Amino acid sequence: MFIKLILVLLLGWIGINLMQRYKKNNPSNSKKSQGQKMIACDVCDTHVPESDVIKKNGKNYCSKEHVE
Repeated sequence: MFIKLILVLLLGWIGINLMQRYKKNNPSNSKKSQGQKMIACDVCDTHVPESDVIKKNGKNYCSKEHVE
């Protein structure tokens, strides 16, 4: 019984340490790798980067064709 408890605690400690290392070394969690905010077109609901959005009359469009 006591050996099982020690084994479970040891495995839990190893698991926590592995998760912390993974989170620390995972580049997707880094703020440097975050991309642009994606905005949905009000006509077709296609998501485009915020820098490519065409704004007109308070609405967002993915292309000139959808503005017209």
